[in-house]
Amino acid sequence: MLSMLERNRNQLESKRLQELRRHQEMHRDDADGEIEFIQALDREGSSDEAVRRCRKLARRDVRGEVLEAAAVFLFEQRELTSARECYERMAARDGTRALPYYFLGRILELLGELPAAIEMHCKAIGLEPENPECHYRYGVTLARNERGVDAERAYRKAIALDGCHSKAYTNLGCLLDLRGDGDQAIELFRKALQYDPQSAEAHFNLGAVYGESGSHERAIREFQHAIRLSPNSVEAHFNLGLALYGQGDLAGAEDAFKKVMKLKSSYPHIQFFVGMVYYRKGVYQKAIKSLQQALKLDPENPAILYHVGVCYNRMEQPGKAIPPLKRVTELSPHDGRAHYYLGVVYDKTDMPDEARACYRAADMGFKASGQRAS
Repeated sequence: MLSMLERNRNQLESKRLQELRRHQEMHRDDADGEIEFIQALDREGSSDEAVRRCRKLARRDVRGEVLEAAAVFLFEQRELTSARECYERMAARDGTRALPYYFLGRILELLGELPAAIEMHCKAIGLEPENPECHYRYGVTLARNERGVDAERAYRKAIALDGCHSKAYTNLGCLLDLRGDGDQAIELFRKALQYDPQSAEAHFNLGAVYGESGSHERAIREFQHAIRLSPNSVEAHFNLGLALYGQGDLAGAEDAFKKVMKLKSSYPHIQFFVGMVYYRKGVYQKAIKSLQQALKLDPENPAILYHVGVCYNRMEQPGKAIPPLKRVTELSPHDGRAHYYLGVVYDKTDMPDEARACYRAADMGFKASGQRAS
């Protein structure tokens, strides 16, 4: 339920929205009032109307500040074509400012026009070579297009110009982490947080590095920080779930994964990990339900098939366990665990010759990998 304070605030916002609407009906040429009305509509959840009105406003001959506010709003709404038109008009009006060019670079990169995006970023840097944001944004475009060395150079230039540029430290840390330099990445993420303790992105990335190194407790703390700062971050909830799962906190992992499903039910692999929580809890019926949902998206995944088979075996339904386990042995012929459990279910279904063949294959697989059934 909403608190009294929240209800009062909502009522005030709704009243303000009504006032703005009436004002715009009476003063249709008030471009500044229209921007305020558009922003209020968006806050109230009427994003479609806000976007329509902003597109219409952007086509008018308005002063620079209004055009820039419209461009920012349209860009944030990912109305890229309309935002592009705004920034092109801004650049045509004043070709000495870097801002419209680096936003055009971002838009063109998102539209998949990399050469044109790079050209715009270079133009922005040429206009304002001492502007760290220009170098940072150029680095983002380069990194997203797998030009890591050039991106690193751009991020380092941004940091050289602004030693407190938290986002440049964060993105540089991501590059170094991908390169396998986890220690230096951690140092850079900590540097980012030193200059911006409210950076959910830096907390998340620091947690990811800790998680990769097996430092689950540290990872959990960082993901929890990220979630406090960005409560609807699907990636943070998912990775928190993974870290809790790695720590054996199945209840916490289940809560985190269910939050992911609430925010984005189609998130990759989420059904598999929900199933694995139930599997480790021994709640095999629920585990199978989630794992079968995962199989619909990835029907030839050996890990999913294996755990479906093992669940059926532990529920004493060996006949149902045979098809998924047999398929795992076909997809992964050297998987000792799959051969072993297939042998078990063949034994339970009175197929001793098939069982013996599977046990022999399991022994060979275990010797080759050092793996054991689980």
